[in-house]
Amino acid sequence: MRLCMRLIIPLPFCFALTVGPLAAQGQAWSVGLEIGLTRFWGGSEPAPPNEAPGFKPYRPTTFGVRVDHEVGRARLAVGALYAASGLGAESDDLAVIAKGGLTWVQVAPELAYRLATIGPVAEVSLFAGAVMDLWMLSDEGGRIRVGGRGGLELLVPLGSGLAGTLRAHGGVSGSLFRDADVPSDFRTKPMPNAGVALGLRVGL
Repeated sequence: MRLCMRLIIPLPFCFALTVGPLAAQGQAWSVGLEIGLTRFWGGSEPAPPNEAPGFKPYRPTTFGVRVDHEVGRARLAVGALYAASGLGAESDDLAVIAKGGLTWVQVAPELAYRLATIGPVAEVSLFAGAVMDLWMLSDEGGRIRVGGRGGLELLVPLGSGLAGTLRAHGGVSGSLFRDADVPSDFRTKPMPNAGVALGLRVGL
């Protein structure tokens, strides 16, 4: 947890230093909070002739914060999320879940572009960027993996500088497992993922 805080706390300050000169141009800043659900594939997979399902993070519920800066139709942002998760293996007929023991922290800078306006105020944007994932198992230190993701965001202003957001994303990152972690009849595999998140954003 101490390592998580060392990663997350400096984010707003680093972001401000990166895009600070734009603030003098009178562009808008905002902060958002989100709750979401992510589903993973990959992590590990059977090596032929083995057909047993491999293990992966099992559908973690995520809690996130994002700071962004709007420049015309574009938006620069950096976000962080936290989730406690278990490991799961599932087939068409059966799922085996080991609850707890896994913590996920993600740092994600992104660039978004407003594609269209729906009705008088709602906006649809496309976003994409790199991700850095920190996976922490209960019995050892963290493992850092990198990847990327992209998606769509629907933003609906609610008044008084407050807006609701709905985000859908997909991406891929490296397996949280090392080769030594998996049995000899399994192998590690990159982890595609997809998810949705609901949030509130307030202008500063």
